[in-house]
Amino acid sequence: MERDFEKIKDQVFDLAVIGGGIVGTGIARDAALRGIKTLLIDKEDYAYGTTSTSSRLIHGGFRYLRQLEFGLVRQDMREREILLSIAPHLVRPLPFLMPITSIKDRIIMALGMRLYDILSYDKTLPSYHYYGKTKTLEMEPGLAIDNLRGSYRFFDCQIPFAERLCLENALNAAGQGAIVLNHTECTEILHEGNTVSGIQVKDTLTGYSYRVSTKIVVNAAGPWMDIVHGKLKTESTPRMRRTKGIHLVTHNISQNAHVLFSHSDGRLFFVIPWEGYSLIGTTDTDFGDDSDTVAADTNDVDYLLREVGRAFPGLKKDDIYYTFAGLRALAGASDGSASNVTRGHRLIDHEKTDDLIGAISVVGGKLTGYRAVAEETVDEVSKKLNVSKPCTTAKTILPGAPALSSEEQTSISKESGLPIETISHLHNLYGSRLREVIEFSERDPRGKQQICSHSRDIIAQIWHAVETEQACTPADFLLRRSFTGMASCLGLDAVKIVANEMGRLLGWNEFEQQRQADEYRSYISLSQRFKDSITG
Repeated sequence: MERDFEKIKDQVFDLAVIGGGIVGTGIARDAALRGIKTLLIDKEDYAYGTTSTSSRLIHGGFRYLRQLEFGLVRQDMREREILLSIAPHLVRPLPFLMPITSIKDRIIMALGMRLYDILSYDKTLPSYHYYGKTKTLEMEPGLAIDNLRGSYRFFDCQIPFAERLCLENALNAAGQGAIVLNHTECTEILHEGNTVSGIQVKDTLTGYSYRVSTKIVVNAAGPWMDIVHGKLKTESTPRMRRTKGIHLVTHNISQNAHVLFSHSDGRLFFVIPWEGYSLIGTTDTDFGDDSDTVAADTNDVDYLLREVGRAFPGLKKDDIYYTFAGLRALAGASDGSASNVTRGHRLIDHEKTDDLIGAISVVGGKLTGYRAVAEETVDEVSKKLNVSKPCTTAKTILPGAPALSSEEQTSISKESGLPIETISHLHNLYGSRLREVIEFSERDPRGKQQICSHSRDIIAQIWHAVETEQACTPADFLLRRSFTGMASCLGLDAVKIVANEMGRLLGWNEFEQQRQADEYRSYISLSQRFKDSITG
């Protein structure tokens, strides 16, 4: 993943993908595996947007059964199994409890659970089971729902580090010959008549611009799709509905993951154990402002606190470490409830809609189904390029797979001298690639030092991120290549160390190191994305 703009000069790409989220990186990976000459760019960083602000679940979507979206649920059940096989180090089975408070609810949920099982007929996860009130409270002593009768226990999957899944798709794409560039903005889509001929890009870190020739452009920019679409200079506008979802990060309040229903609007939300914390969310409200200014507001926070308090009373604003907010780019109508808009996706071939040859836009989709969305997109690209090689992403493991056994991790701990807790943490981030981090840690005794007390991350990860994973700023490392920026301190206790270590490798002088650290602090304290809604 060398960030080298010289490589994009004087050559013609088959495909340029705009957007380095999970869908964009998935498309780049699929295309590269088929031998398609591919360029992937993102104006910020891989997983910067929606991918890093999700509920971190790989699931079929139990609530989509109520909307009769059986095809979407079935697709995601199939994709869940695929991800368990190609990324077992990142995707983990997670049991959920769904509390039941009435006989009517038990009957309805029994039908839903049965249907969920039928649609996942090829699953490797256990089937659902009903437990009475006594057993439910044994499993979750802190649960205090009025009129509790029992609960259904069923399995889906969690991906604690969705950012790493996105990054591994980019890594795999690069390993197959794709050029992948973060902090690279598309400033113009070039035409020759009614045919796309290339894109103009700008390295946002240096300000230098480059002209790139490409046969096809795919707009996979998610919530920023309309901005990219504006560069196509077409008459039509893609029909996209943007909705906001927020999460609260608190101390751990439950022993299990829970599916709960809001009393005020009936919406489903989750309480999920996450790396020693609780992840509570999400909301679903329309958003019409600048995509870069999305934030949790007081109403969002009050809504979640009120609703979660019906099951786990006593949680207060003071218990919230931080909030985060993200946007969904939905392929649905602008009227009706936001929660009822389909989570399916739609491809727009602009040759058919705008008589513009060589442009495709991807609208909608979920984290769970990203690989299937990418496959469908690259199938369309392949037709236009007369490429016959089939998709292999369902059978090709991602770079950190296969997962290492407990015995292998223990052996690495003994050999490296690092605590087993640290090795386990590194495995959850890198899978089998943790050996690369260990090699970096042996370059200098400082490499094995913890970066800060709130995370198991070590200094060698900084070196590894800069040299092999295209980390260019402290935010790239803290928020998208490690866990430190997601811990309770949001990386503020570690940013000076990170800026110094990155600066040493990237040639920053003391002034630039300080500027980079200050920029991160400013982003955390003033950024709308991580705005402190407690004092808002």
